[in-house]
Amino acid sequence: MKKIASLLEEAGRPASVIATEGQQLLDFPQLAQATVLVCLMTPCGAKEMDAMPALRGIVSPLLGYEWIDVEEATRRSIPVVNGKIRESRESMAEATIMLVLALLYRLRETETELRVGGERVQHRNMLKGRTVGIVGYGGIAREIVHRLKGWQATILVHTRQAQENEEGISFVSSEHLLAASDVVLLMTRLDEGSRHWLDRSRVQLMKRGALLVNTARGGLVDEDALVEALQSGQVGAAALDVFEIEPLPASHPFRQLPNVILTPHSVGHTVQMIEQIPRTAVANILSLLDGRLPESCINKSLLTPVKDQLTY
Repeated sequence: MKKIASLLEEAGRPASVIATEGQQLLDFPQLAQATVLVCLMTPCGAKEMDAMPALRGIVSPLLGYEWIDVEEATRRSIPVVNGKIRESRESMAEATIMLVLALLYRLRETETELRVGGERVQHRNMLKGRTVGIVGYGGIAREIVHRLKGWQATILVHTRQAQENEEGISFVSSEHLLAASDVVLLMTRLDEGSRHWLDRSRVQLMKRGALLVNTARGGLVDEDALVEALQSGQVGAAALDVFEIEPLPASHPFRQLPNVILTPHSVGHTVQMIEQIPRTAVANILSLLDGRLPESCINKSLLTPVKDQLTY
């Protein structure tokens, strides 16, 4: 966030409010003068917007924006813009495939074999010839599909909206995807319609011993159900970068399971991605200040022009 402030200073457009996790917006003395708010993991709802009568846009530097009340912002005709960064999509796609390979090739167990000894690891599997099921078809999922096509895997995708089949991809029901997939990737957004999407009933639909990778949002998974499935072998192994409570509590059962790879919601945070985040955020801020809606405005189609605000 300091880099965003620095880049704005260089552009001659200093920011009035840039808030990050742990800060309360209402504590900022200059809040009433804010025209564009930049916030990261800082709640922004109706009471915060009431304190910013001059507000013309809200920017999340990241792809996520769940800390912003988009419905309330839309009601006030305030654009909400997130950080759709190519390097972020590409990094997350590469990292997700890395986790798939680590599970298929049993990397964790293989390293343990060398470090501490024990039974020789067997039953590794190639990605070639596997069926990979992807839940969701947003930007990261599309980057994953683009890369997986070269691995000669069968690719199934389930989305909430009907899609026409594309070359190398079959769009299927969730039941079909879970029953047929050797590896299931959760790549959809988290909302009230998708919370605990992978619950006990859906876990039981999975091919026994299938692998699970979640690099999207922890709330997509009923964690108690997944723990049981990992213990019973219904799910063979999992790689998880996201959790319902973050950081993952020290007492969480996931930490005790030998068939789980855990990373702290940062597995795809590459140097290239981190360097691009502030540049994209600043470009979005300057667009809003100049009266233009960035391409990554997530409520663009719902906005209504308001006098003295942006021209849509």
